[in-house]
Amino acid sequence: MDSKPIRSFARGLAVLEALNRHGSATALTLARESGVPRATVYRLLQTLLEGGYLGRSTADDRFHLRLKVRSLSEGFEDEQWILTIAAPVLEELTTRLGWPCDVSTLAGLKMVIHETTHRIAPLSIDRNMVGQELPILGSASGLAYIAFAPKEERETLLALLARSSDPHDALAHDAAQVLRLIEATRRRGYGLRQGGQIWPHTGSLALPVRAGRRLLGCINAVWMARVISAKEGVSRCLEPLREARQLIEQRLADAQRQIIP
Repeated sequence: MDSKPIRSFARGLAVLEALNRHGSATALTLARESGVPRATVYRLLQTLLEGGYLGRSTADDRFHLRLKVRSLSEGFEDEQWILTIAAPVLEELTTRLGWPCDVSTLAGLKMVIHETTHRIAPLSIDRNMVGQELPILGSASGLAYIAFAPKEERETLLALLARSSDPHDALAHDAAQVLRLIEATRRRGYGLRQGGQIWPHTGSLALPVRAGRRLLGCINAVWMARVISAKEGVSRCLEPLREARQLIEQRLADAQRQIIP
């Protein structure tokens, strides 16, 4: 494999870094700041403009970053908050409950488990849960996510689910039933599942996690359905899970304040 660096790519990153430091800047300023020749800077900026990563003011010919740039860091941000903030809190929660807990985020039309305490939970009967996909309408985490997502996102997800051929999304074809399910979830304040087609041996309760107004994903607790009823699962897990969410969101806020003083 050829490991020789791609010079044009490195120059493009240098220009992006310079623009990020300034907020907005002219091509001349970016050339001086990055050390990249001005003619090359113009070509790089044009490429980024066409890709939707930059905007350009017609009044003063200054360039600025657009929201699409955030898509370059979304995966990193998810890993950061899950691994450094959520995971330690859920490990403490699992020690308290005995039952396993998961962190999941939306990926397409599924919730995907990114971190779990199944490996350390004394009462866990499942393994290898990281990477497992959960149906939105058939899982506690999926219900918690779609019920508390912004209205526009929720409507888009429901429209896509209604056209899905996945049998696990079949419920989405009954709009009235889905609406009742989402409304019940919103009234409760949490997603709830007891048994079901995919994991008939477990029940689960899930809460949405936010950073400011942004919905990041969900945390949940899982119990053995033949041992714990849904009512008892809620009684045992809801308040501890709420406390865990509050701690996670507080640490997210603290981390954000450190980044943006």
